[in-house]
Amino acid sequence: MKAARQQAIVDLLITHSSLTTETLSKQLNVSRETIRRDLSELERKGILTRSHGGALAAENPLPATRAAASALPVEDSQGSFQHRTLLHSEGKMRVARKALQFLQPGQTIVLDGSSTSWFLARQMPEMALTVITPSIRILQTLMSRRSLHLVGLGGDFSPTEESFFGETASRTLREYAIDTLFFSCQGLERDSGLYAGTQAHAALLKQMLLAARQTVALVDGSKLGRTGVARIGGLGELDCLVTERFVDPLLEKEMTWHNVSLQIA
Repeated sequence: MKAARQQAIVDLLITHSSLTTETLSKQLNVSRETIRRDLSELERKGILTRSHGGALAAENPLPATRAAASALPVEDSQGSFQHRTLLHSEGKMRVARKALQFLQPGQTIVLDGSSTSWFLARQMPEMALTVITPSIRILQTLMSRRSLHLVGLGGDFSPTEESFFGETASRTLREYAIDTLFFSCQGLERDSGLYAGTQAHAALLKQMLLAARQTVALVDGSKLGRTGVARIGGLGELDCLVTERFVDPLLEKEMTWHNVSLQIA
């Protein structure tokens, strides 16, 4: 299947950084023409960059040294933001597209610094919205949209995460009446709830959940049934879960108990 093949291309690029069309063709046992079509499609989605005779993982617009990143206690256990844009990208794209239905003109929304929220930002239509985010990548994606009022949450900047954290970000958040929060997490487990990749992520997400009238979790199927580094809260924090793969009747029962709606992409 095309989706599985393209995910395999992404996984290989995570490991090797750059690969030739010939190598990918042999690795995946398909024609070079098929690989070229896949690379073109993945490039349009911003997941990779085409090079002469092959492809590279998409460049990080804010390159940073590991020394700078290690100075901040906010590096996600799943890797850098750039790395996470390449993981399960097809599922994240589908989830983000499904979440567009929650957008209404005139709203004030928050997009957290997750890669899934970035995929949502990339697909947002022209609409009069106030968009609040701690993510530099999301701000860069949306900065040319004249219909949007963008608000960046400042604070302690993580070059690896390409996002801001800390008390300054939380304090700015409290100044706005937020209609809807769109966020992702490292794991969602039916008994213990939502988990983030770092304590800093969890702390900021807790403030976002408190501030928003409606909360929409954008969680690709790879994260369901998993825990993580830092607990955010229980399922009762959610109004809606958007995912593309859902096969857990016990989780669905628990969500019904907490009055959490489910949207399948």
